[in-house]
Amino acid sequence: MYKLFKRTHVPGIFEVQMSGACDTGIARDHNEDAIAVQEDDGRGYHLAIVCDGMGGHSAGEIASAIAVQVIGEHLAANWGSSDPADLLRAAFALANARIDEHAAVNPHAQGMGCTCVAVLGVRDRFWVAHAGDSRAYRVRGGSAEQITTDHTMVQELVSQGLLTPEQAAVHPYRGRISRCLGHGQQKCDADVGEFTLEKGDNLLLCSDGLSDVVTAGEIVALVCQRDVRDASRRLIEAANKAGGPDNISAIVLRRVV
Repeated sequence: MYKLFKRTHVPGIFEVQMSGACDTGIARDHNEDAIAVQEDDGRGYHLAIVCDGMGGHSAGEIASAIAVQVIGEHLAANWGSSDPADLLRAAFALANARIDEHAAVNPHAQGMGCTCVAVLGVRDRFWVAHAGDSRAYRVRGGSAEQITTDHTMVQELVSQGLLTPEQAAVHPYRGRISRCLGHGQQKCDADVGEFTLEKGDNLLLCSDGLSDVVTAGEIVALVCQRDVRDASRRLIEAANKAGGPDNISAIVLRRVV
């Protein structure tokens, strides 16, 4: 497991603290997740990314690493050229293309891909982009609100009223992804939304290795403890205590001012 901690501070106006951790879990023998946390170092934004690789062997790990790198570099190189939502869409599209380009010239990596959720923040305004079932939750006032909608076949049935959320949570095919980065797709249309964080709010980005086994109530209890620097570690420990059936990633952002 590794941890990251960052603090972004605009004197008298805004401060966000971020911590992140990534763990192999108990049942897996290697880690295909990747995370990144970038503080506002003068560019005017902060960024958090969680990717969950798929494709077997080392291919999923490569896809996640490519996505994290490409998204971060694209935003850094093009910041200010267009609005944040369009930048995130372009970054996801570029990551999708780069993953497929790698797979095309590396036969062992054919079919590799990853889910991805990324949050871009400018003071109290945030944009979230995602493809797949890696999630974002806003924790406010003792409740956790999922602010992304899973791109899975089962979630589509829920949206059509053919399954309840409770049935979806235990469905044997709940992990079948309908959208992702790579995996031979011609393009990837990321869903992008805008939201705000109020003072005291927390934001969690996570892979399904956490959200599949840690309940919303547990997320609230673990995220809202005093020290945000340990929040991601507490979440991963809870996922492993629940069996750790998959790789586990968590990034927590807290607005403190």
